[in-house]
Amino acid sequence: MSKKKKVVIVSVVAAIFIIAGVIAVLMNIPDTQAGLKRFSIEIISERDAYHETTNERSELLLLGEFLRTMDGCTYDDSDFGLFVTGFHGMEQDFAEGYWWALSVDGEDAMVGADDIPLTDGSVYTFTLMQGW
Repeated sequence: MSKKKKVVIVSVVAAIFIIAGVIAVLMNIPDTQAGLKRFSIEIISERDAYHETTNERSELLLLGEFLRTMDGCTYDDSDFGLFVTGFHGMEQDFAEGYWWALSVDGEDAMVGADDIPLTDGSVYTFTLMQGW
């Protein structure tokens, strides 16, 4: 195979990878909704016999942004974004296997709170789970 053919093949393969990367980034940008949104935050902890749903309003775009302003929410910021550690004094306990799970409108979240858009009418549920 000639040197020119090798250069063309490498260039085409590199272009395909670059295009695939751009498409992947564009597909992962959350679809945000500007303006005031009304939504619910549900907090469930069987360990603490606690179940509360609050109706919230915000003009923020992402759930992570809202949680950083929410009274009673404790969290850590990590390299991966916001990590919820507790609500209203009910803290996770890794030694006992407790951690907070997040679902949106009844579906398990596939991304972290920093990547979940706030949408009008949605229910964001945090459930204290035990075990992995």
